[in-house]
Amino acid sequence: MQTDFNIIIVPLKNLSYTPVDLNLTIYADPIAQIDLYKDNQLISSNNSIDYRPSGDSFTHYRLYVNDINQTGLYEYRATNSFGSISYSKHINIENQKPFIQPMPNETIVSGEELTLACYASGQPNLELKWIDQRTKQIVNTSRASPILLTTTNTQSNIYTCHASNHFGEDFQDVHVNIRIPAKILSMTANQTIQVNKPLKISCIAEGDNQFELILKDPFKQKLNVIEIQKNHEKNLSFRIENIQMSDSGLYECFARNNYSQDRSIINIRVQNIPDRIENLFVQNSNRISWTKPFDGNSKINKYLLRIKHQQGISFCFIC
Repeated sequence: MQTDFNIIIVPLKNLSYTPVDLNLTIYADPIAQIDLYKDNQLISSNNSIDYRPSGDSFTHYRLYVNDINQTGLYEYRATNSFGSISYSKHINIENQKPFIQPMPNETIVSGEELTLACYASGQPNLELKWIDQRTKQIVNTSRASPILLTTTNTQSNIYTCHASNHFGEDFQDVHVNIRIPAKILSMTANQTIQVNKPLKISCIAEGDNQFELILKDPFKQKLNVIEIQKNHEKNLSFRIENIQMSDSGLYECFARNNYSQDRSIINIRVQNIPDRIENLFVQNSNRISWTKPFDGNSKINKYLLRIKHQQGISFCFIC
């Protein structure tokens, strides 16, 4: 009993006695592997294939529909090195109330795209819909199985697949759990700062599942760090009231959990007046040289030479 090309309806009076033969004849060169799926689950692989002289491959699968659990979408998938094709039949029981195949809960990375497929059967007039339980909104509808839902989540949610006709209804919940890898969201930028000025260094990161955030200074000293935590985010910060040249260097923010790790580096350069000039060389009255001193992390713009002439002495010196 068939209402259209892709739907087979098993009469209630013949339930458990009338077989349903799922037959497929294809031509493929090279010979294809033929697998049979029910609601996207593999149930048979290269089963009972007859290779004919014409090059065709014929296969069949005999099914006795005993109860509602055997209804659903049956699909042959044939694959060789050049590609694949599929052929499907949807099997229902006459006057069947809706039935949804169980679906597993999902765990995904935050921001990752996810497609949920709800496989359902029911006869006649099956109506399917996906419902977002956080917003209580219907996000997709269909009259054919499977009904798909593609979503991108940054927080955990529950989606409900609902099936109905005038014989009844059925529903299944899918819990989408969000996995948050350790990731640094922001950190104080590289800075050049004058000596004795105050400086605050902070790092914000997110993560779950034994999430740890560490802030280190160049000398690996224990810092007086302030920690603020909100949901899956942590904010670490510390303050230097009078920064000194010895505080210059690379500060590191390190985040890790059971999924991943992330790190970020900030370069702090403290400026001070340059060092005094050492190693002065007087070669003659017209040429004086010296070794360039440490510039205090700021370009030396000019040198001022003050020359004092002393009576009776033929050379000069620097004050």
